[in-house]
Amino acid sequence: MLKKTLFSLLLTLVLAPAFAQQEDLTNFLKSFQTYQENNPVEKVFLHLDKTEYAQAETIWIKSYLVAGAGHLPSPFSKTLYVELVNEAGELTKRLTLRSEEGMSKASLVIPRNQEQGNYYLRAYTNWMKNQKQDFFFSKKIKIYSLKPGQDIVAKTIATDPELKFYPEGGHLVSEVSSRLAFELTGVDTKDKQYSGKIFDKNDQEVITFSTRHEGRGMVGFLPKTEGYYAMIDGFTERFNLPEIAPSGIVLSANSRNKDFITVSLKSNQPNKKAYYLVAHTRGYITYASQIRLTGTRGFSKINKTNLPEGITHVALLNEAMQPIGERLVFVDKQEGLVVKVSPNKDSYGPRELATVGIKVTDQTGKPVQGSFSLSAFNAGLVQNDQSVYNIRTHLLLGSDLPGHIKDPAQYFAGDEEANQQLDLLMMVNGWSRFDWSDLGQSEPENNYPVEIGLNLEGQLMKNNGGPAKDGKVLVVNASQGTAETPYALADEQGYFKFQNLHFYDTTMLRLQGFQRAGMKNVKFRIDSSFEVLPLKNSYEINSVFDNPLRVDAFRKYAKTALQIDSTYRRVNGITYLGDVTVTADKRKEKYRVLQSQYGEGESYLNFDEIPFEQKSGRDPYNLLLGRVAGFTMLPAQQQIGIDPSIKDDPIYRVPRLRQGPFVGAPLVFLDNVEIGWEQVYELQAVDIDYVEIYKSSSAAMFGTRGASGAIAIYTLKGKKMFENQPRPGMLFTKLPGYHAPREFYAPRYDTKRRQRYIPDERATIFWAPMISTNSDGEAMIDFYTPDQSGYVTIDLQGISLSGNTGFGSSGFSIRSDF
Repeated sequence: MLKKTLFSLLLTLVLAPAFAQQEDLTNFLKSFQTYQENNPVEKVFLHLDKTEYAQAETIWIKSYLVAGAGHLPSPFSKTLYVELVNEAGELTKRLTLRSEEGMSKASLVIPRNQEQGNYYLRAYTNWMKNQKQDFFFSKKIKIYSLKPGQDIVAKTIATDPELKFYPEGGHLVSEVSSRLAFELTGVDTKDKQYSGKIFDKNDQEVITFSTRHEGRGMVGFLPKTEGYYAMIDGFTERFNLPEIAPSGIVLSANSRNKDFITVSLKSNQPNKKAYYLVAHTRGYITYASQIRLTGTRGFSKINKTNLPEGITHVALLNEAMQPIGERLVFVDKQEGLVVKVSPNKDSYGPRELATVGIKVTDQTGKPVQGSFSLSAFNAGLVQNDQSVYNIRTHLLLGSDLPGHIKDPAQYFAGDEEANQQLDLLMMVNGWSRFDWSDLGQSEPENNYPVEIGLNLEGQLMKNNGGPAKDGKVLVVNASQGTAETPYALADEQGYFKFQNLHFYDTTMLRLQGFQRAGMKNVKFRIDSSFEVLPLKNSYEINSVFDNPLRVDAFRKYAKTALQIDSTYRRVNGITYLGDVTVTADKRKEKYRVLQSQYGEGESYLNFDEIPFEQKSGRDPYNLLLGRVAGFTMLPAQQQIGIDPSIKDDPIYRVPRLRQGPFVGAPLVFLDNVEIGWEQVYELQAVDIDYVEIYKSSSAAMFGTRGASGAIAIYTLKGKKMFENQPRPGMLFTKLPGYHAPREFYAPRYDTKRRQRYIPDERATIFWAPMISTNSDGEAMIDFYTPDQSGYVTIDLQGISLSGNTGFGSSGFSIRSDF
């Protein structure tokens, strides 16, 4: 309702009394509004703790999902997809996030065996798939192997030089001078300039040109006849110029004036036709006016006061309301949030409490409330380019242009050189979000609906394989015993679909099928597939990040940190300090003896009693540490007879139930089938029912092979089958739900706990994804510094309640205390 009121007010202002009779323009503006209402634009930005990682590390993520011209928190989609894609386009990891009020947090755990290389972190909603993948969030990161001496080799595609020309306004017109932008690709354009020449069809030189910035440039050009081509000095290729129209109008825009965008029109012949000049910013009409040529020239000014920051799309329409000239102009009002990050000291000692104050205002000094995320990292160990690729540059620039923009922060410097480079960028990039031909469609074809919950699809069938048509299906969260949603009706082919389900992580669901005559012996076919999108817009990142000495230091840190966490049982922010023995009185579950072929052991651990967030993303060994008496994990290098392929891998640590120089790994059984101890690393703790431990008299049944004890692991399958014995027409199935994020581990040294004696090495020193500023625009966080000395960089990014964005940075040093 508010949006329509604002549009009505704008319509009154731009048409005014002089244009009250311009029915065509009025209808066009209404049609434009209808299109935007039916096609709200969503954008997403991911703030990460850093931009390079090692195997087994966690990528800490804060997502910002916004919609509309004002970049307000999206009221549409509640489901957000985050994917890790390698350079070959293969999907290696996928998270489904629940976005509340446009915000969500995530922890993407990199597998221990993740192949080293460059990866793309991609984010989008289902609704965003209706537009091109160019407008998805895409961030390139690096993942290093823990093994030294391995370099990441960037995937390179051999290309020939290519030169493309972009006439201002969209086309060249015979005998009308215009500005001709160009871009050279396929060659190394970093810190290099290239020159070239334009020739006519008779091979006569017409004009010379040279690149200005990143292979781009601009030259004044007066076309006359067809047949122009260009050549780059030092290359043999010829590049044809765009076709030349015999007649038409050339649109030119100049935004150097801080108050106005000056628009000029030029034609090769006079005419008295009425044209319409329209401007919109992210789909919000900001200017509309009729314009006529005086002779062969036309002129108009667009007041920047009425324009939001960002890319404004200026279009010249003919009497049929079809575009005949278009130009992108960036309006930079320097209206970003003023974000101040202030540590209370410039230098700290190891394990000292650092207090960081946050103050956010607008450009006038007025306090701003909003949502922010903060990363503090060791700048000497890891690289983090998010001050360059930040939330402000992404939402105002990168998210509205196709392709990858190198170092977008350079265009926001505010000086004359940056403004010229930014305007050149506007000329060589096309506007792809909006298709003028869609305006006549009151209901655009959107194949991907807005998702406000999870979907469950399948087919209800009879036992003979035929469809159970016109049936009903009920879904119940088996772990809670509650129905997720009302019945879903199956069609004549038995297909059914549940929408807007809401559950987290892998969850056991119970489906019950019905037909008209009541419950029947029907069966289900569940569709758990999803669309795997191809990788588009691959690009290279700066190779300066591959300093060998720094990379080796980072690998050494990551390997040490992994060993510390494993040795001292610190997992996901939880340090288990003492061993726990579960007595027989606490382990008399009725299903226990039904699964085991080996009877009861000395110890037993029921995974159902462990909180879900402590199980998510971990293997069973991590849950046994500190909970089972005598259970330890030792580096594989210290064990005899270990497979050489894993012996030097710091990720693998050998389980032990007994102490002593000749004690090895215990026997390991999974659902009564013997497996290798290293295979347990491939299991998920959330899938485990319980674990039996045999290490004394109970291990005698295994003979000499059980001298080091035995571990019997049982999955949830047996438990669920016993407790929820399926009835006719019933199915139990585990389905992935919304991602359940971990909490970042931040040690506290303000007590006399055992943590004081645990080594503390962190590359990401602190991560706070959900910081809210108060009515004074302030917030405060504190964290303890790690053991290693060096410089800590703090990166803070976020968005206000009104959709304005900003980022700030600061830092401090950690001195060595000997």
